[in-house]
Amino acid sequence: MPYVALKHIHLTLIGASVGLFILRFVLLMLQSGVLQRKWAKVLPHVIDTLLLLSGVALIMATGWNPIRDPWLTEKMLALVAYIILGVITFKAQRGTLFRVFAFLGSLGWVYYMFVLAQTKTPLLLG
Repeated sequence: MPYVALKHIHLTLIGASVGLFILRFVLLMLQSGVLQRKWAKVLPHVIDTLLLLSGVALIMATGWNPIRDPWLTEKMLALVAYIILGVITFKAQRGTLFRVFAFLGSLGWVYYMFVLAQTKTPLLLG
């Protein structure tokens, strides 16, 4: 598959993943029962799996290497931080303020991944 097509698929999946993450957080704050529906529990995993696969496909198509390209290593570490804070946002048995900070922190990591993808300049490992 051509690079441009892979990139567009990856970007579309990022939008879907982050958009769904934000929607689920709003529903959490509203204490909506929608979060208990099967689609709300399964769809994020499907989208995020496809997103991960598209990222791997992009790495293979471009020849980027996390060992050789520190910005990519940093992006992968930022992804881990985003996932951890996302899990804390939805699973932690803490107060609302704690969840809000975890949510905002996870969005901060999403922004950082965006910056890394645009600039290819690592800030933490460079």
